[in-house]
Amino acid sequence: MRYGQIEFRYDEFNGKYELIRWFYGDKTCYTIAFFDRHKEGYDMRTVGDRFFEDPDAWVVAKHAIDFLNDIFEED
Repeated sequence: MRYGQIEFRYDEFNGKYELIRWFYGDKTCYTIAFFDRHKEGYDMRTVGDRFFEDPDAWVVAKHAIDFLNDIFEED
């Protein structure tokens, strides 16, 4: 899922869901947050203050956590 320059995706290398921010015409990106699964659901961990630099991150994170909680409840 993507909104503006913020994308929610699963990273196979780390084995986690993450939020990334694209820049330079979608040629480069960096991680702004990770989602960790535990026994009660998912937690979001931000990387520094990157999450707060783009207001679109709030929009994508809200939908991402809803999606992940739905997955968690199904398991």
